[in-house]
Amino acid sequence: MAFSSVTKHSASLGTFLYNSMRNSGCASQSQRSCGLANAISSVGTVSDIGLRLLPNLSFHGVRVQCINIGGGKGEIPDNKHLQIALQHIHGIGRSRARQILSKLSIENKLARELTGRELYALREELNNYMCAHELNNQVTKDIARLMEIQCYRGIRHSQGLPCRGQRTHTNARTWKGKAIPVAGKKKA
Repeated sequence: MAFSSVTKHSASLGTFLYNSMRNSGCASQSQRSCGLANAISSVGTVSDIGLRLLPNLSFHGVRVQCINIGGGKGEIPDNKHLQIALQHIHGIGRSRARQILSKLSIENKLARELTGRELYALREELNNYMCAHELNNQVTKDIARLMEIQCYRGIRHSQGLPCRGQRTHTNARTWKGKAIPVAGKKKA
């Protein structure tokens, strides 16, 4: 399993190591600083220590653990049931997640409880579906094609207006942006 990087509230690994040595019972300041210097002196040692400690870390209440699905499909949170965790991948919804789990005959357990064999089978099954970056690229290509051939939908996309027939007189603020007041227009 691979683990995701820490979000914006993360502390440096050196600070974490220092705090963990302080809390672990190192007797004096010199022992702590020596231990920290020895750990930081070797980059390999720091990365090994970091990788060993990473599964159990939390910074300011933010958990670090996720399961990397692989193949550019993204990551799923390990503290949720599989049916919900699979929905964190763009392009997989509720019914598709249920379908994948029933096809693989995997029960709806926590994602962290997946065995290596089940994780491999899940990766292979997800490769059969267009999702994540692959899906985003396809949608971008489709919109670019519509704009290139200058069809109605392509023109609406290029103008930044809704292209599925919604009214634009009073709504469509998401597409059109913030309303700009016109000088001299009377309010009735």
